[in-house]
Amino acid sequence: MKSFILASLIAGASALTVLPSYAQTDTDAVVQTEGMTNLVNVLNSATVETAPDQLKADLVAAINGVCTNCTAAQVDSMMTVVVDAIGADSPLIADFLAALVAAGVDSDTVTLAAITAGVDATVASEATAAGPGGAPTPVAPVIVTLPTTPVPQGAGGTGGDEGISEVGN
Repeated sequence: MKSFILASLIAGASALTVLPSYAQTDTDAVVQTEGMTNLVNVLNSATVETAPDQLKADLVAAINGVCTNCTAAQVDSMMTVVVDAIGADSPLIADFLAALVAAGVDSDTVTLAAITAGVDATVASEATAAGPGGAPTPVAPVIVTLPTTPVPQGAGGTGGDEGISEVGN
């Protein structure tokens, strides 16, 4: 009887004790919110004197603070926050889009998210790899020019007007 009472006391005490064996925190949401705030701060603090390379590096660092290997949903979320903060017509949008591509996000995903968020399609396309690629490739110089000799009529072999089926042969 004593063992039965002791077992029931132990069972009752363990039923009231809740152990946090699988406690989950919301740190991902906190980190993402802080990263979004940092991203908007980088864009808002950019001035005319800010070097483009420095702005791009700061934006890439802020983007990596929000996500590494960003999914399309994360890119959409970032795009919405940035467009709401600085506007779809801001000249910094192109810098932000280029920084997303530089951070390793697929250019098609960036272009689609930008257009969906209200950014002009031309701006979105030109800021990503889909747009102009910068300076055109220079034409290679001519090294050798071979002489072309005329082929007499009826000689054949040129595949053009002077073949074997030439009239008058």
